[in-house]
Amino acid sequence: MSQHALVELVQNLVPAHAGGDVSMGGHGRLSALRQDGLREFVRMGIPTTRHEEWKYTNVFPFIGLDYSYAPMRWDASSASAPAVVSAAEVRDALGQHISIRVLNGIVSVDAPQLPAGLEVIELTPELVESDAGVAAALSAGAPMHANPFVALNTALLESGIVIRLAKGLALELPIHVSIETTSGQQPMLVAPRILVIAHEGAEADIIQSHHASGPSIVLDATVVEFSVAAAANVRYHKIADDSESARSISSVTADVHRDASFTSHALSVGGRFVRNDLAVRLCEPSSQGFLYGVSLLAENEYTDNHTVVDHMLPHCHSEELYKGIYDGTSSGVFNGKIYVRPQAQKTTAYQSNHTLLLSPKAQVQAKPQLEIWADDVKCSHGATMGQVNDEAIFYFRSRGIDKDMAKALLTYAFITEVVEKITLDGLRELLTHRIARKLSAESLLF
Repeated sequence: MSQHALVELVQNLVPAHAGGDVSMGGHGRLSALRQDGLREFVRMGIPTTRHEEWKYTNVFPFIGLDYSYAPMRWDASSASAPAVVSAAEVRDALGQHISIRVLNGIVSVDAPQLPAGLEVIELTPELVESDAGVAAALSAGAPMHANPFVALNTALLESGIVIRLAKGLALELPIHVSIETTSGQQPMLVAPRILVIAHEGAEADIIQSHHASGPSIVLDATVVEFSVAAAANVRYHKIADDSESARSISSVTADVHRDASFTSHALSVGGRFVRNDLAVRLCEPSSQGFLYGVSLLAENEYTDNHTVVDHMLPHCHSEELYKGIYDGTSSGVFNGKIYVRPQAQKTTAYQSNHTLLLSPKAQVQAKPQLEIWADDVKCSHGATMGQVNDEAIFYFRSRGIDKDMAKALLTYAFITEVVEKITLDGLRELLTHRIARKLSAESLLF
């Protein structure tokens, strides 16, 4: 199968504009959106390393496989839905929580009774037609015209998940969305779509984890959109700790309004191929965005973090801190852009990216960017790259600590600065132990 066959696969899955029955995929907002997605996907095609945004990310080794497609469906008997691959560690770490599981394209919600003010509902053509709020938020921020995999996801948007937080709801239970996929003898394509609408003053923690297994490759093209209304506070955690069969290309967007806050934690502690696109738009005055990321890679693992923070109006604030440790033949990319528009006076924006290379064969590409069109701002960015400090190793060894333990101490301290910003105790503890285990630093926790 060539990359052109993937385009043909998507074309065959998108219904033509025939008939007027919305439920059958005919005329309607969702059908029109799918057609737009198909048109953009065909126009852009598969990105190559000649495209600036994909310069260091080569998808061709797996993009031309003969994929089957697992469309999203909802299972009414959620309590008996079998798990195809376990996400138990994350669930156990969270304790009491609301679980949304996408098992080979089948969605189930595991919660005896949702808290008042929280809705978890299926994104259907009928819902898009009847609910103006959903229609306005859907695809409002996702850059379909600029990202072919967002276009692909939109073209395949037959069903999705809507998480809606009512005005003033302070949700005490975290929401865990686990995307669990098992391939057979044929590679599998999954493209979940998640829309989160947080109304005025709402607050919630959302955790998203991906779990692939099976003999063949799983291509996961998830798109998540956040609409964060005035004075709302949403904390989002994306965990990439997956198997050799996983290939993840995800896009996350957030529109943040007056006095609201959006916090993202991109946690890549394993995965053969992970691409994270994150775009945050600070749409109204006094909105805030906080972006944190960890890449802890070894062997032949790969992670590409592309971030954009768009300061659209005055008095907005953003902070960004990404750290990476690369060992073996692993490689990574950090491309972070802060954009300050001419009317966005009184902006404050800070970006930092720091990398440790533990192997001479490991490599990373870092590209911090500032594009400022306003003159009354406080903005900074910076990137550092290097190896473990030999003088620090010598210092530890002079005090009776062997070389391996000294290295573990330094690398563990380096990366946990970011993990400590996670406010969910159970999740933070789980990730701390996983990181310590990967750095051979477990003895430091006792």
